[in-house]
Amino acid sequence: MDILLPLLVYYAARALGADQGPALLLSGAPPALRLLAGAVRHRRIDGVDLFLTVLLVAAALVALIGGGPRVLLFKNAALPLAIGAWALGTAFTRRPLAFQLGQRMHRGEAVRARAGLWQTSARFRRGQRVLTLLWGAEQFLDGGVGALAAATLPPDTVPLLDRAVSLTLLALAAGITAGYARRFRRRHALPLFGTPAPAPAPRVSCTP
Repeated sequence: MDILLPLLVYYAARALGADQGPALLLSGAPPALRLLAGAVRHRRIDGVDLFLTVLLVAAALVALIGGGPRVLLFKNAALPLAIGAWALGTAFTRRPLAFQLGQRMHRGEAVRARAGLWQTSARFRRGQRVLTLLWGAEQFLDGGVGALAAATLPPDTVPLLDRAVSLTLLALAAGITAGYARRFRRRHALPLFGTPAPAPAPRVSCTP
């Protein structure tokens, strides 16, 4: 929804005769619709989605105020730059981004168990901060390459290059994340994304 569909929308609009500016604006619709649908379905919008929604609205306003296609291309690069900066900024707060996203993957008792693990395990907190730094750096690099491409390459080649770079960096970061999470679990017996194992019940010994 956020990577491939905008690319298809852009080149379909161009093939139908749309100028670069309107095609770029249309390509931003799928991520915006996904955020809106999520907010309606869950009847709330959390911090992560609110942050992304504000960025998308700001980008649309900048595009409507004026500027050629390159301004819109820089807008596309600004989104991962802002996300990367935000992720890096949360790395040493009380709730780093990796921990927040991990909580979104669970419900009920699992959420409470992970919250308790966050409070009691310094190793778990360190692992979440490492993953937050990794994904923040990935987004920041993605945005930096996109900004350089927007400044130097023909506008019609930039969306395709952006998506290729995004998918490559995404796959690389996902692979590093999976490997790190497996090693972390083997070494510390703690899941960075899964549900913590329940504590064993205390053994009761009966002595005559």
